[in-house]
Amino acid sequence: MSNSTWINEFGAHFQQSKTALQSRIETAKARPPVSASTLQEFTNEISNLMRTLADTSGSLPSYDQRQYELQVKALEKSIEELRGATAKPKFAFKRKAAATQPPPPQPKPAESNARQAESDAAPAVPSTNLLLSSKVSRYLTVADLPAPFKQESDLALADLDHCVVDLLRADDPALLNISAVHIRNVSNSVIVLPLISGSLMMHDISRCVLVVGCHQFRMHTSKAVDVYLSITSNPIIEHCSNIRFSPYPSSLSPDASDAGLKSIQDFSHIRATPSPNWTRVDRELQVDILGLLDMAKKDPGQLDAVLQSTLPALAPAL
Repeated sequence: MSNSTWINEFGAHFQQSKTALQSRIETAKARPPVSASTLQEFTNEISNLMRTLADTSGSLPSYDQRQYELQVKALEKSIEELRGATAKPKFAFKRKAAATQPPPPQPKPAESNARQAESDAAPAVPSTNLLLSSKVSRYLTVADLPAPFKQESDLALADLDHCVVDLLRADDPALLNISAVHIRNVSNSVIVLPLISGSLMMHDISRCVLVVGCHQFRMHTSKAVDVYLSITSNPIIEHCSNIRFSPYPSSLSPDASDAGLKSIQDFSHIRATPSPNWTRVDRELQVDILGLLDMAKKDPGQLDAVLQSTLPALAPAL
């Protein structure tokens, strides 16, 4: 890859990342309140952009470098404004003492019971943000997702260890339509997801097998991961090592595409030589995903044994 080509590709990747984060910040501003975890996620993504720029210092034209730094500072300002708007107020106006009024009439017992029954019968609002987190040695399926949830939902997987996540084989495949996935701090696990229409963002993944189809793929600060991927755009990794890519198993979906695997980009390796941080794996060397899921489902008590037979090839046990 020539230097000018790399500069153009880096610029396109940077602008794509910046625009996506900026859009999410604006969406958060329009839908208060914003959770502390969302603010932390925005901060982490800013840190990744800053680290990416630091890694490319001296490789980009000075004007481009300066413009990117200014754009990152603008994002930082937006996050600080969002954080300030979310913080609890430190003071409140004192309320004037209300004029003495007779107490409101107490509802009759029958009326009170009717109101309570009406409140109890009110359905919970379906969630558009699904979370599976803080699980160890578990076989997790659609049944473990918080209910109720809307058909089209974002999914977050966090703090999982020695787990098998099977969201592929739902009793009713039309029940769940995952629009985007965020994965953070997952180790020694197998994650099997259907083809999704949106993006997949990962941080801090180690010694895992990931099976997924998506429109955009980004992996950060991860190591020893086998990725069976269906994608048409260019997958991007950064600050990763020992990542192995292979096509999405045709046995799981006949609609899978591996066109994007021809153009994997490593933004931690800016040289013209091939990146040492990733490689490709032939289909013949893939793990038998359906067999693994069947064993995990049949006997969840043997989950660790199933994982032990699957993961050793990736890296030494952690």
